Amino acid sequence: MSEQFEMYDDPFKMLILLATLISEKLGTELKYEHVPSYDNAVFSMEHERFFYKKDSTEITWFEFLGRDIASSRDLSRSEYNKMFVDCMSSLYNL
Repeated sequence: MSEQFEMYDDPFKMLILLATLISEKLGTELKYEHVPSYDNAVFSMEHERFFYKKDSTEITWFEFLGRDIASSRDLSRSEYNKMFVDCMSSLYNL
């Protein structure tokens, strides 16, 4: 039995899901060309940049969310998924 938890096969789909949840929480429509800004103790997100504060992982994209995505750290899919689950939990204080 595998101990690897994967919500998605592509960890960057989690970034889009996180941006969608932020938009819903803020009561705005997600626009891929202008991601709403959000900041809490776990992560921050703004236009063209996501930053995970616990280990300083930075993910950037070019103009539109999902385009030319680059990460400052080479993480496994499992590590990316755990990071995004942590971020999603922090949105709802879970």
